Amino acid sequence: MNFKNNAEVNLIPILSNSNYGEWVARMTILLRSKELLNVCEKPIPSDLFTTATNKWNKSSFDASSIISCQVSNRVFIEVVKQFSKNSHLLWTKLKEQYASKKAVNRGRVWMQWLKLNYDRNLQHYIDNSRTLMMALETVNIRIPDECHSL
Repeated sequence: MNFKNNAEVNLIPILSNSNYGEWVARMTILLRSKELLNVCEKPIPSDLFTTATNKWNKSSFDASSIISCQVSNRVFIEVVKQFSKNSHLLWTKLKEQYASKKAVNRGRVWMQWLKLNYDRNLQHYIDNSRTLMMALETVNIRIPDECHSL
C-alpha cells in the first residue's frame, strides 16, 4: 500500500502531548478501514505459516508507517523510533504513554483542563472543552453526565 498520496492520513492530527484522545479515535478508524488495526492491537500469532507471517509483517510495517507520519517530532524520538518495526509494540507503547491511568498522565490532563480559558470565541472554547473531556475520559477521570451535553 502506498500512503504518501493518501489524503486520509493527512486528516489525522499530529499526535502531541495534548491530543491523544482525538488522535487515537481518528487513527483507529483509519487503521480499521485499511484492515491494519488488528496488527496494532494483537501480537503476531506464533502459529502462522511463512506466507501468513510475511503478510502480517507487511501489514505491521504499513501500520507503523501511517502512525509514524502522524506524530510530533518529540513523540517520534521518544516512542516511534524505538518500536517502528513492530506496530503492536508501537501501538501499545503509545497507549501506555498517553492513555494509562498513571498519576502523571492523569495530572497532565487535569492540568490542561484547569488551564482552559474562554478567549471570546465560543466555538473555540466548546471545541477545546470537548477535546479535553475526551482526554479526561481517556485517563479515566470521570466527567458528570450533565457536562457531556456541551
